[in-house]
Amino acid sequence: MDTPMQAVLSGAAALAAYPETGLPLIALGLWLAFCGGIARGGIALVAGLGAGILLAPFAPGAVSVLSLVAGTLVAAGTALIGPRLPGRAGPPIAALTTTMALASLLHGQGFDSLPVAFVAGVMGAALLAVILPSTLAGVVLRGGGAAWRALAVRIAASWLTAILVLVIAFGLRSA
Repeated sequence: MDTPMQAVLSGAAALAAYPETGLPLIALGLWLAFCGGIARGGIALVAGLGAGILLAPFAPGAVSVLSLVAGTLVAAGTALIGPRLPGRAGPPIAALTTTMALASLLHGQGFDSLPVAFVAGVMGAALLAVILPSTLAGVVLRGGGAAWRALAVRIAASWLTAILVLVIAFGLRSA
């Protein structure tokens, strides 16, 4: 039997082990950096976590591909539009992306099948997976008036888009 701390760490490790969960959340963090940061989409982010957990028992296995597609669209939007992203787009994108990511990680799990500490570890790691890239990109963006700062974040988003497309391709090839 795992201790609560081991269950929390197992939940955090589960999020890191599956790219269909972690990569879309990192893309969301970059998106939110251009939309005003976590303060703009924080409530929607937490609502998306809850919705993902509630939808997970009913989600089909294909939700992992939908999560990757959502992450690809978010990363590509960040790379292509960047500083022109509308601030109002942050909360709905945060809720949708987070819902898909959590549902893909926990799909098929009943409400009583996972320990609360495991789910808490997943939720904590998911929040960190969004907050850390958003904060780092926000620091880069607000560091001064140089045009290269926004370009650097957009380049990171374009690389993330490429990685997500490759993960989708390999996932569909093996299916």
